[in-house]
Amino acid sequence: MRIIALILCFICALWASPKDTLIVAVENEAPKINPAYSEDHDAVIGLIFSGLIRFDEDMKAKPDLAKSWSISKDGLVYELELRDDVLWHDGVKFSAKDVKFSLEAFKNPQNNAEIYVNFKDIEKIEILSDYKIKITLSRPFVGFLDSLSAGMLPSHLLENENLSTSEFNQNPVGTGAFKFEKWKKGEYVSLVANENFHLGKVKSKRLILRHINDANVAAVELKNGKIDAALIDSSLLKSFENDKKFKVLREKSADYRALMFNLENEFLKDKNVRLALNYAVNKQAIVDNILHGYGFIASHPLENSWAAPKEFKSYTYDVKKADELLQKAGFKKNEKGLYAKNDKILSFDIYTMSNDPLRVSLAGILQSEFKKFGVEVKVVAKPAGSFDYSKVDSFLIGWGSPYDPDFHTYRVFESSQDTNKNSSGWNFGHYNDKNADEALEKARNSLDPQERKKYYAQFINALYENPPFIFLTYLDFALVYKANLKGVKPRILGHHGVGFTWNIYEWSQN
Repeated sequence: MRIIALILCFICALWASPKDTLIVAVENEAPKINPAYSEDHDAVIGLIFSGLIRFDEDMKAKPDLAKSWSISKDGLVYELELRDDVLWHDGVKFSAKDVKFSLEAFKNPQNNAEIYVNFKDIEKIEILSDYKIKITLSRPFVGFLDSLSAGMLPSHLLENENLSTSEFNQNPVGTGAFKFEKWKKGEYVSLVANENFHLGKVKSKRLILRHINDANVAAVELKNGKIDAALIDSSLLKSFENDKKFKVLREKSADYRALMFNLENEFLKDKNVRLALNYAVNKQAIVDNILHGYGFIASHPLENSWAAPKEFKSYTYDVKKADELLQKAGFKKNEKGLYAKNDKILSFDIYTMSNDPLRVSLAGILQSEFKKFGVEVKVVAKPAGSFDYSKVDSFLIGWGSPYDPDFHTYRVFESSQDTNKNSSGWNFGHYNDKNADEALEKARNSLDPQERKKYYAQFINALYENPPFIFLTYLDFALVYKANLKGVKPRILGHHGVGFTWNIYEWSQN
């Protein structure tokens, strides 16, 4: 018994957090620790790598590897003055050569970079000096400045490598606040402070990111003192709110959940069916009962963006209207109370990720709502990555970026980004709407913020008239952390709450 007790003590000590070490739970684990292959799910990439620009707590662009920049009036030419005091984690000096290499790697289709779409309009990259670079675009893209927050890559380590398959992706070297130390896949990544970090002193010597995708497990580990901070499901907050050992920070996000329709499905390709299903869902009940108020009803993909119009159309919960639309599409209720057309029952599958409890709950609620209405739905819950999102009838999807409104709109809804045409696109539902395409292209290439806002309003209206999704809810996130932790600052978060560690190099324990 004594041996067992000693083993248990050792395990507890393994995850105990000394004063100079932070242990933080994160939901997702990157298959490659490389900014070229990071959508925006992975905290570790933002800690190891630095971009040319960064964002402060108000989401304002600030200098990072670039000291300053200028943009030509036509929006085509970007000149950046780079810092001359930055070292890669292996001690080699950072320079304009690394920037040129990185941007060319991102825009090279052969690398299959996930961020390719943000760099595809680069026409020319010129090194003006070791610490000055000039980038010329083929056409204006206002979101390009935000794109330059992507982490830069070390040319001296990667110029003769295959970017996609390089061992570098498992043993990365960056210029960020923390250096890579060890990666035990499925469990954690350990990092050590970069003593030469160019933005200031890193206040914790070590940082361990534990991969915990179950909010219940994260809550237990917080209570047991095994981790210092985590995003916690709103249903679990009561036990922390009255505990003086913890603080709770409510953070807004651009992250929404929606049911994506596959427009190749025999029923869902009918616009009237998709409209009817939008009217058949009580979204307020979802916010109240599933999110416990930690969120709000979603109507379109830009509600937490500066580009959101003050007024926009949205669907109310109206089963009578839904019934009228299905009848218009040729459906009538059969003797079992189910809508049918030509003796075929209106039915489809909702796929969701089994390792995401919120999505599973949302899929179950939609199944219940549709059954009550007269539509037969089957929920299929499988692990993330185990099924093709573009082949299933519908999918409980999530998107949302706190950066330029082009992010997570163009690539998700524009028809050229249909995965049938473009393997790097995110238009998994095969949505094709001329009005949405036109508005997104004009918004992407306009230099006038007010004009862009007008085009995004047109885009949002196109989604309302011809819906690709049922937008369900936006999420707020609860960051729970130990009361002795200092330096934590809020910021609007991205998809899956990414961004809560944005200033973690300033965090410290008393």
